[in-house]
This record gives sequence, C-alpha cells and structure tokens, in this order.
Amino acid sequence: MGISHDYHSTGRRRRGGPGGVIRFAGAVAGILLVSFAITTILEHGQTQPEELPTVTANGTAQNILAPLPMQGAADSTADSAVSGGENAAADGTPAVTLEQFGPARQTAGAYSVKAYDSSVIRQPASGQVDLSYFSDAAFLGDSLTVGFSDYKINLGGALICGYTGVGPDAIVNRSAVKSSVRGEEVALDVLAAAQPKKLYILLGTNTLTTVGAADRFLAYYGQMLDVLRQTLGEDCVIYVESIPPVRPEAAAEKPGLASDIIRSVNEQLALLAADKGCVYLDLWETLADGEGNLKEVLAAPDGVHFSAGNGYGAWVTYLRNHAKYSADNAWTPGSAYAG
Repeated sequence: MGISHDYHSTGRRRRGGPGGVIRFAGAVAGILLVSFAITTILEHGQTQPEELPTVTANGTAQNILAPLPMQGAADSTADSAVSGGENAAADGTPAVTLEQFGPARQTAGAYSVKAYDSSVIRQPASGQVDLSYFSDAAFLGDSLTVGFSDYKINLGGALICGYTGVGPDAIVNRSAVKSSVRGEEVALDVLAAAQPKKLYILLGTNTLTTVGAADRFLAYYGQMLDVLRQTLGEDCVIYVESIPPVRPEAAAEKPGLASDIIRSVNEQLALLAADKGCVYLDLWETLADGEGNLKEVLAAPDGVHFSAGNGYGAWVTYLRNHAKYSADNAWTPGSAYAG
C-alpha cells in the first residue's frame, strides 16, 4: 500500500482573509489606547512634592498653600505682614501670623456661662433610710421646724432647733432665740455642743414675706453656711432644704411668698448649696401642686404651715427617701440599698 497521491497533490487552504487582518489591527489599536490611558492617569495621579511652610524668626508662617481658619481682624503685627513688610513672602504673597489661627478670641463680657439649675443640683431619691438615720442629726429652722416638736413627729431622736420667726441673720449674729423645748438659747452654741453628723436647714418663710427681701436673705444664708461649716466641721453633712410653696391665698397676703419669687430664691439656694459643699433638697418635688402652690391636702388652715398628719408625713418621707448615699446608712428593709 502506498501513500495516496491525492494528499500531496491537494494544496492546503489559506485561513483568514481581508476580514481577519482588519480584526487583528483593531485589537492592536485597542491595546495601545488602553495603555495610553493608563499611562496618562498614572502620570497625573502622582503626588507632587509638598512644599513645607517656613517659619521666620518673628513667628510668621510663609508658603502656606491651603486656607486656614482666621480669627477675624488681625492685630498690628498681622497688619504689617499683610501690607508686605518683612514678613511677606518673596513672591509678594502676604504672610499669615500664627496668632491668626484657631478659634476666635473671646472678649470680656462677650459670653455667658449658664450654671446648673436646681433640677440638676438637687439630691435624687436613693432608697429609704430608717428613722434611726436621724439619731445623730439636727434640724435648724423656723416655725415649720418647731412643728416637729409641737406635733411630736418621730425623727429618731434628732435634735430640734426650731425657732419661730427666725431667719439666717439670727444664726449669723448669734441672736438669742427661743426654743419651745429648751427656752432661750443661741442656736450656734447648741449646735456646737451637739456636733451633729447631719444638719437639716429650712429657713426663709418668715424672712421673705415682703417683696425685695431676697437679696439680704441670700447674703445672710451664705454667711450662715460658712459659719455652720466652721462650727460643725467637714464631716457634717449639711442639707439645704428649699423654701416650701404656700397656698394662693397666703401668697396674696404675703406677696414675697409668691410662687415665682420663691422659685427664684430656691434656684439661688441650690447654687449656694453646691458652692458650699452642701446637699440640696428640693421639697417642691413632694409639696407643690401643678401650679406651684402648696398642695391643699398638705396645708394647715393658714396656707403656710403644714398639716400635722399629711403635711409633716410627706416632709419626713421625702427626707427619708433623699438621704445622701452611704453604705453605712440605716436602710429600711426592702428599700433599694437594704442589705
């Protein structure tokens, strides 16, 4: 058997034609275009070397390219720089002084700081203490505090220093005052001898009966807190109680006890308490109604004092629920921090 002559005699077919050449040329051109585009992007995307600003001997910065926050009107040094003095850049660009950067300068009286109000300063509820918590406490106040003795309110053996008609000036001036239990005495002497570990103060109802008495009252109140701190030492917890609201008819007779006036004075008492390291108790949380008046159910017939049952009961309950926290407090069984 031999090799077929037909195989050798038949010529091989040529693949492609004019169309194949065109397609090949198009592919080459596309590759070249993509390469050119990538090269262009890379060249333009390169980070130019950053020219660092220079600082002259007098404290001015030059060659700063990006705008910086300015304070506004510059001082005389800046003016000289802008005008093209020795601080100007070589190309004529004005230099910027370092003093012009940053937040705007404040001038005296151009701003005010809002202090915390009483709602932030006041002592929050922190579990309920047992009445024995008050065994080493003293209560200093006016006729409202006298009611603890007159109505025989159980305060766990606390010392009651209640004096009808007194204000903080009587305490500061060491005036002779009359206790319904012990007779005539000087309140500071009684407290100095007892050295209570807690002192509750409620004064103001008698002092603020007339409009315009608030400034004098607050001035004496601050002095009183200083004297009491000096007398009782740093370990004594001093509670400053807010002045209670009164009934509307009582405020009509004694305009200095109007709700808005008492609110304003109480805000100042809260600030005094915070400033003097005392605990502020906001009695309005439990004694005031929605109109800022003493709740009728808690009021005595005169609209100023508290009723023996509901009024003093609400007061004592509030004090028990707002004692300054200490792990050593005598907590009522079942309260938040009872062991």
